[in-house]
Amino acid sequence: MKQPIIFMFSGQGSHYYQMGRELYNQEPVFKRKLQAAEAIFRDITGLSILDNLYNDRFKKSDPFSQTLFTHPSIFMVEYALACLLLEQGVIPDYVLGASVGEFCAAVIAGILTFEEAFQAVIVQAQMLETYCPPGAMMAIIHPHNLYQDLRLIREQSERAAINFPSHFVISGKTDHLKQIESLLDEQDIIFHNLAVVHGFHSALIDDAAQPFLQFLERLSLKTPHTPFISCVRDIPFTPLHSGQFWDAIRKPIRFHDIIEALEIENHYTYLDLGPSGTLATFVKYNLKKSSSSRIHTTLTSSSYSHYT
Repeated sequence: MKQPIIFMFSGQGSHYYQMGRELYNQEPVFKRKLQAAEAIFRDITGLSILDNLYNDRFKKSDPFSQTLFTHPSIFMVEYALACLLLEQGVIPDYVLGASVGEFCAAVIAGILTFEEAFQAVIVQAQMLETYCPPGAMMAIIHPHNLYQDLRLIREQSERAAINFPSHFVISGKTDHLKQIESLLDEQDIIFHNLAVVHGFHSALIDDAAQPFLQFLERLSLKTPHTPFISCVRDIPFTPLHSGQFWDAIRKPIRFHDIIEALEIENHYTYLDLGPSGTLATFVKYNLKKSSSSRIHTTLTSSSYSHYT
């Protein structure tokens, strides 16, 4: 029996300059979708996202962190990739979004139109830059009980995500995370600083809540034609409300809990449509040895992989 397919869409931290450029140059569907998004971005901001994302001056390894460009870039690439797979006949049975990836998941599920979701992503980025102080995020490769065990981490940061049992993410002020970085170095604990300038999934973005929630009230959410899985809510969950798309970047990501709940019900083909394949890696470390679920990446920093 064919396993249900889950399209997974990642958020901040999975992005980089030049992501999807090979597809942009070779796949007409992908290029058309990015150009449609570019037109909307130009209309709203007066700026070009493609001139920034695919600027030859920037290497994949260069810091790419300005929210006004990273937020929409993630959405654009994930949406264009989803459209390419749909064109090739790969149809999801479920969609799963993590953080800003929930916007793209909502479009593929039929909850929002492409135009509604992309405008919301741009407005959210603008409001974060306007209202919120700088912040930082750090992924820590260690059992997540460390958050409670180490006082400095507990008091100087917020736990932003638990992705698998030995991988969690914290958000906080930049200087506070520098202190935590020194502590982790002393204890030989592996960590990775995310390429962001805001403390997503923490109180550091609360100043943008009211204006963005007011904007979201104008959206008309439709009943999904494909089951929508959020990484900040339980499975199954009650019908969506407009505030979901604030909760997606404010509440802690519960990726580990979500995969665990899914695996109790069935085994799946997890298809990562994010730029880096990060969610595929997270799924891998959440699956039990007895699971027959399969995992595929489609886009990484080095290549595009066809899925059939």
